[in-house]
Amino acid sequence: MANQHNGCNFSVNIAPVEIVGNFSAVSGLGAEIEYEEYREGGNFTSPVYLPKGVRYDRIVLQRGTVTLEPLTLWFTSVQAGMQLRYPMIITMTDEKRIPVKIWTVLDAMPVKVDYTPLDAMNSRVAETTVEFVHGEIINIM
Repeated sequence: MANQHNGCNFSVNIAPVEIVGNFSAVSGLGAEIEYEEYREGGNFTSPVYLPKGVRYDRIVLQRGTVTLEPLTLWFTSVQAGMQLRYPMIITMTDEKRIPVKIWTVLDAMPVKVDYTPLDAMNSRVAETTVEFVHGEIINIM
């Protein structure tokens, strides 16, 4: 039986933006095959599914809000019209920090920045959430 790992040990590396780790959550590593349903003449029981391509979810990174945030600076550059796309490496590790799963996300570009609500009655850590569109996700291991 294969080893099962928890999702609390991970790192994110976006080299050109000088980001390594320090994220509280990563989501959006899903992919879905888009298809076209086709009914063959005379086959009344089940359709044929023709693959059209792969659609990837948006990658979402969350972390505590800090004074100087390279991800929001990257977003601001994209907002100003610069098409800055970089690879992103997401690594899940075991308790000894040995990699057990690695995803390479190609051509990532931030498209949304959001902050947790500011609430004077709540002492929760403020978080920044950044969403990315991207090209292919390559599952390395």
